[in-house]
Amino acid sequence: LPMNAQIKFKKFPLLDLNGNELGVVSVEHLWADVFGLKVKILSLDGMNELERAIQEALLFAKTYKARTVNYRLIKGEIASWEIAQLLSHMGFTKKNERIEFKKSVSELPIDDGSPLVWKTAEELNLNPVGIAEILKQVSSGDPDTDPTDDPLQFIQDFLADPVLTSGLSCIHIGFLKEEIAALTVVQRNPKSGWSRISYMGVVPKFRKQKLGNYVHRYSFRVMKKEGGLLYHGVTSSTNFGMIRLFQNNGCIKFCEMEEWSF
Repeated sequence: LPMNAQIKFKKFPLLDLNGNELGVVSVEHLWADVFGLKVKILSLDGMNELERAIQEALLFAKTYKARTVNYRLIKGEIASWEIAQLLSHMGFTKKNERIEFKKSVSELPIDDGSPLVWKTAEELNLNPVGIAEILKQVSSGDPDTDPTDDPLQFIQDFLADPVLTSGLSCIHIGFLKEEIAALTVVQRNPKSGWSRISYMGVVPKFRKQKLGNYVHRYSFRVMKKEGGLLYHGVTSSTNFGMIRLFQNNGCIKFCEMEEWSF
């Protein structure tokens, strides 16, 4: 895409007739041809300007050949119901509902007794095509992924991120009896210690063997080793297996959201 760091992000303020701020809409490039929309409403009066600001944000994204603009609506925030009605009116589609969890990294369990042997993509000397192929395997049937997404484009934030740790050393491949069985991508903000598992999954052949818990806990081991402070995880509200993993590992639910797409 013909863009650089200076033109990937733009804000559109919501102002009343006296120029007072009622909120703000922002849009930013996420990966490939996918952009992300954010809305902050300070009072319901901001709804009067919201449709105009979202239209401007969509036009900005379209200028840079965006295929999709995604928005995460936090349930319970100011005007969340009204925003959902507006999004539907404007042609957005609600894709799914998600649940967020968090936990102090120091309190997370680790993968004692795991049958998996782990190596990083760096240790395996994998190129992006090889990583994308493994991602394609482990994401098969995953309710959290869109099967139409190009895995090679999806992994670009794993390989290079302006805020979080990234690169081949963040991508971990799990082997069971010398076969690729799992993948986890662990990233961290070096300044704040905020940590996430950007993607984790098990190859279909090895599912229903309780390996997911070992993958989750191995990821925690990596976070601890690298100095992570707060783990923040998210999954689809229909991904009951992943929800159980969060619960079994002591993670606390703190937010429910809806994912919308234009």
